[in-house]
Amino acid sequence: MTNQLIVYLNTTKAGILERDGRLLTFSYSPDYLDLPGASPISRLLPLSPTVYGDDATRAYFSNLLPEGAVLTQVARQVGISKDNVFGLLGAIGGDCAGAISVRASESIPELAGGYRLISEQELSDELERLPSHPFLAGEEGVRLSLAGAQNKLPIYFNEGNYYIPEGTSPSSHILKTAIEQLDNTVINETFCMTLAARVGLPVPAIQAVTIGGKHVFMVERYDRKRIASGDTVRLHQEDFCQALSIPPELKYEKEGGPGFTHCFELVEDWSSEPLLDASNLLNWAIYNFIIGNADAHGKNVSFLYNAGLVRLAPFYDLISTAVYRRLDNKFAMKMGGQRDARYLPQDTLVKFSAEIGIDIRIVKSAFVKMMGSIAAQSMQLFDEYRGTFGDLVILGDIARVIDNRITKGRELAP
Repeated sequence: MTNQLIVYLNTTKAGILERDGRLLTFSYSPDYLDLPGASPISRLLPLSPTVYGDDATRAYFSNLLPEGAVLTQVARQVGISKDNVFGLLGAIGGDCAGAISVRASESIPELAGGYRLISEQELSDELERLPSHPFLAGEEGVRLSLAGAQNKLPIYFNEGNYYIPEGTSPSSHILKTAIEQLDNTVINETFCMTLAARVGLPVPAIQAVTIGGKHVFMVERYDRKRIASGDTVRLHQEDFCQALSIPPELKYEKEGGPGFTHCFELVEDWSSEPLLDASNLLNWAIYNFIIGNADAHGKNVSFLYNAGLVRLAPFYDLISTAVYRRLDNKFAMKMGGQRDARYLPQDTLVKFSAEIGIDIRIVKSAFVKMMGSIAAQSMQLFDEYRGTFGDLVILGDIARVIDNRITKGRELAP
C-alpha cells in the first residue's frame, strides 16, 4: 500500500502528498521550487521547503473531492472509505478542479491519455447511472473528480461530439443533470447563468443540451484553455474555502465557513486586481440576492491562476433556489447580519457595506444599477426562453422571485 501520491500541476511534478497513519502532509518538490515562475498550488501552501501539516494539507486536498451523497457513492464504487481523502484522490484524482492531478507513483506510468468517443445514447445511459456511478468511478482508465454535492460528469466536447477523458487528458466541459424532486433545475440554472452574462457578470459559456430526450446543463470549464495546437490545457484555480483552509463540510457561514467579510478581505489580500475583483464580487452578491440564490457559499467563488496573475474566476452555480419552497432559503452568507430576505431592516445595506469595507454610496449605486439591468434584461430573456422551451412554470416562478427581490431592493436602496 503506497503512502505517497505525486501531485502534478499540469504536467509538472509539484510535490508529494504523504500519508502517515491518519495524518496527511504535503511538501513541494525541490526541483519545482527551483523553477522560474513557479506558482503555489494554494494561498495557504506557499512555495517553501516546509512540510505542511495535516490541517492545511487536508483542507486543501479534501476540497478537490465531491461532497455528500455523491462522495458516499464514489467511495462505495471504488471500495474506499469516504473519509479517506488520500485513498480517494489516488483513485479518482486524475482530472480535478484547476490544474491539479494526482498519481500513485512516478515509477508507474499513468495510462496513456486520450478521449473515448461516446454516443448520445451511451452518454444518456451514463447520465442516468450517475447517482449510483458518479464520475464513472471505478472504470479502468477514468480518474475524474469535481467538488460539489450535485451529480455531474466532466467530459470533452468538440464539434458536437462528446468524449470521455482517459488517463491524463483534461476534460473541457461539465454536464449536470436535473436535481430530483426540484422542478426544472437545468432550465433554472441555464436561465440564471445566461441572465448573469447579459447584465455583465463574468461567467463561462453555458447551454442546455438535450441528451436522450432530457435537458442537461452544460458549462464550459473556465479552468481549461484550448491552445493554438488544438490541445486543451489546465489552468490552476482554488476556491475560497481552499484559500482560507476551510474543509468542505464547513463551507456554510453558519457552520464556520466564510462570510462576506472574509471573502472581501481575501480578495484584497490575494487578488492581483483587488479593486476590480471586489467590484465583481459585490455585483455577484447583489445578483444572487435578486435572483434568490441562497446557496452562494465559499466554494462557489474561486481564484484563477493564469499568466502569473491571481484573479477572481468567472462565477458559476448561479440558480434561483427561492423558487423551491422545500429548500432552506436563508442566505448562505449573511447580508448586513441578516439571513432571511423576507425580513431585512432598512439599515441592511449600511451594515453590509461596513462588513465588506466598501462605501455605502458605492454599494447602493451598485444595487440600483443591477436592479435596473436585471429588470430590463430578464424581460427579453424570459420571452426568448418561452419561445425555446415553452411556457414553463419555472420561468414564471423565477420572474416572481426577481420582481419581489427588486421591490425589496428598492426599499433598501431608495
